[in-house]
Amino acid sequence: MAVSELGMQALLLQGFQRAQGSAETHQLQLSSGKEFQTYGEYGADALRLISAEGVFTRANAYENASEVALSRHELIGASIETVAAAVEDSRAGFVRTLATGSAELLLPELETAAQRIISALNVELGGVYLFGGVDGTVRPVGLSSLGDIGSAADLDDVFNEGARASLAVEEGVNIDGGPVASEIARRLFGELQELANAEAALGPFIGNLTDAQRAFIIDKNAAFTEIADELYQTLGFSAVAQGQAADAVNRNVARRDLAEIVSAEIEDADIAEALSRLNQDQIAIQASAQALARATELSLLNFI
Repeated sequence: MAVSELGMQALLLQGFQRAQGSAETHQLQLSSGKEFQTYGEYGADALRLISAEGVFTRANAYENASEVALSRHELIGASIETVAAAVEDSRAGFVRTLATGSAELLLPELETAAQRIISALNVELGGVYLFGGVDGTVRPVGLSSLGDIGSAADLDDVFNEGARASLAVEEGVNIDGGPVASEIARRLFGELQELANAEAALGPFIGNLTDAQRAFIIDKNAAFTEIADELYQTLGFSAVAQGQAADAVNRNVARRDLAEIVSAEIEDADIAEALSRLNQDQIAIQASAQALARATELSLLNFI
């Protein structure tokens, strides 16, 4: 075989291999959507890409955290509203009792209110008790009824809670996790305990009110009015925290989207161009293979 023929075959083989390599590169671009498959191939843009991907990862994580915080505060706000509504209903019951002079419905209505309050304070989100503070694994209020409140030896012992939680919503930014159960209900439970045990000292709430019973209910109505005002103030603080969480969600989304745009500008392949080049590569592979086969046939004929 002539040296020139060997050189021609080598050139044809190199062309075939280049076409194969180019096809593999463009096939990877189509399957991955990325211009290159390793950071090193991006050259000077590699550091920008790594930085953008880091921002995206952190922003995405904090977006999830801030969304959980927002859901938490929305549910806390709704629960405080439930407690406030139960207090308002109780006040309405006091006023009606004082107006009619009849107290038969007073304690049954207070029982219903107590159960609503306890249920609201034991609300869960994703298996976490929201009014338990940093310890959200157990029910923060270990009671079930007005009778339980009345029979409690020490109301401080009925609350199972840790310190107020602090929620990370952005990188380096935390917001308050909301009140714990005792902050909402310690004074309220004290008033309910006195109401639950009132008949022992003032006599049954049956028939017309006695003067002592009337004075007692007037006192409780005033106390519940103050408690309602405190609850609405707490509800306002919860609304502020909701706004902080919502703003954090929006900022995290903006950071994530910007990082995604920067990454895409660096690493996203031009799919249409990659497809066009892959078609060209396949044509080149076919032509190179045919030329290489023809050259091999001619070399064999010359050898014979």
